Formats: sequence, structure tokens, C-alpha cells
Amino acid sequence: MVATEKGLEDTVEEVERNGSNGEKQIARMLERYGVRYLYEYPLAVKDRGKVRVWYPDFWLPEYGVFMEYVGNLKNEDYTAGIQHKKAVYRDAGVPCLFVEENDFHGDWPKRIFGQVKESLYGRLEKLDSVEQKYF
Repeated sequence: MVATEKGLEDTVEEVERNGSNGEKQIARMLERYGVRYLYEYPLAVKDRGKVRVWYPDFWLPEYGVFMEYVGNLKNEDYTAGIQHKKAVYRDAGVPCLFVEENDFHGDWPKRIFGQVKESLYGRLEKLDSVEQKYF
């Protein structure tokens, strides 16, 4: 076990017990690199005019980023739902990375961590622009 925080052990076991194959791969990668995560951590979003609670696959609290695994892009309804989720997260300013089944090739962990890093840089740039404008 990488982390000793109470609850993470249950999270790893929960993903292994309840997660899809892709979610299991992501959880193992996060564990391997010592990245703390919470599985299906609740998130309130405004969707179609109502506040709803969604459960993104992973929350990386130390980086302020959510991750969603996208496993079935062959189903049109599923794909439409993913596009809707992306729009809701974007409109709400929720940083969320979407990992697709076909992303698991080559040095995919490096690409995932690169996307986390880009998300952090993007938010820092926004903060810098506020600082330059007002301070």
C-alpha cells in the first residue's frame, strides 16, 4: 500500500472489487506512483438547471483534478453522455481528465501525468492573469 491515510486502503479494494477493467488499471497506476485518490468521490454539479450529485471515477485531491474512465465509445448513447459530462464539467470550471480505453498503450502513465500537469499550469495561468490585472 502506498499511502497510510485511513480510507485509501478501502478505496483500492473498492476499485478492485467494483471498478471496470479500465478503472482498475488507472487505480493501479495511481497507487504505483504514490498518487492519493478517492474513488467515486461525490461532486455537486449544475446539470440542465438542477443541482445534481455525480460520482466521477477518481478525485486526485492533492492536484485538484477529477478523472473519468471512458470505456465504451462504440455505444452512441454512452458517447453522447460523455460529451454531455465534458460540457457540464467545462461550464462549471471543474478540471476533469477523460481517459479512454484506447489510451492504454505505450507510456500511458506519462501521458496521464502530463495532462494533470497541463491542468495545473492552466489554472496557474488564470491566477497569474488575475494577479497581473488587479495587483
